[in-house]
Amino acid sequence: MYDEKCLARIGSNIRFLRMACQVSQQDMAERIGISQTHLSNLEHNHSSVNLKLLLRIANVLECPLEVFLDTNAALDWGKEQAEKAAPEQQDPAEAYTLEEVRQLLQLLRLSKQ
Repeated sequence: MYDEKCLARIGSNIRFLRMACQVSQQDMAERIGISQTHLSNLEHNHSSVNLKLLLRIANVLECPLEVFLDTNAALDWGKEQAEKAAPEQQDPAEAYTLEEVRQLLQLLRLSKQ
């Protein structure tokens, strides 16, 4: 079930999923019709995201809305996207950048709170 804590994770989930899809912040902002600064504020939970904007983001990333609310669903979906994007010969440990690993760890810490 969802509670208010999931709302605090939406921004970090947006960032994680955007990075898993290898979409730059600038490109995402242009595609959803906002400034890069506003998207950065959303991803860092300095601004609240409305449902209309969340729908646009979901459409760009081609993901279900639930991944923004549930960190475990975001991790699973992001992992699937990273596996699709990574060449099959590539070592799975090399499929993630250092920044992506940091994001994963941050999301895992948030989900334990």
